[in-house]
Amino acid sequence: MPSVRTRTLAVGSAVAVTAGLLADHGAALGADLPRTALFGAAAGAVLGLVPDRTPAWRAGGFAVGFAAAWAGYALRAGVLPDIPMGRAIAAVAVVAVITAFATATAGRLSLWSGLLGTAALVGAYETTYALNPSAFTTESTTAATTVLVAAALAFLVTSLLQVLLEPVRPSRTAADAEREPTAAHDFTPPAPRSAADTQITEVTR
Repeated sequence: MPSVRTRTLAVGSAVAVTAGLLADHGAALGADLPRTALFGAAAGAVLGLVPDRTPAWRAGGFAVGFAAAWAGYALRAGVLPDIPMGRAIAAVAVVAVITAFATATAGRLSLWSGLLGTAALVGAYETTYALNPSAFTTESTTAATTVLVAAALAFLVTSLLQVLLEPVRPSRTAADAEREPTAAHDFTPPAPRSAADTQITEVTR
């Protein structure tokens, strides 16, 4: 059974190798991928490491937050003015959508994973958007694709390692259950006395 130090070292090393490979060779998957390699890998690793719900639910929450953040940029680019109030309205709307999904699913699509998805897109695209809001359609797609590739790879690596390095607990077999004494098994109810036995006892008295 691997110790906590061993598991931490293995997972951290795997994430480091993943981020390094993406930063060095990620251009083959997208020109901007090396720039967002560490950010995306860190977000995906957090999503894979937090022991909350199943990986599918965590990924779903991340996707909701990511999509909500993209919709927020769409609002800023096409509807809201590029002033502090416009950015504030978009931010409130994004968090409100994530909260609504988390509430509707009773936390299965967790709030934290949705916020993590939002942070992933904002971290990868906010600077680019501020420089050229009119290019939202093309540049947001590029930023979203590159950070999602990095996050997905790190999420896959950490999720697999979590399964492989999970401490194995011995299963409780039926034979073990039978050997375990219980109060119900130890108690033997007295046999009912018949009417004849009762009469014999009274005569002997």
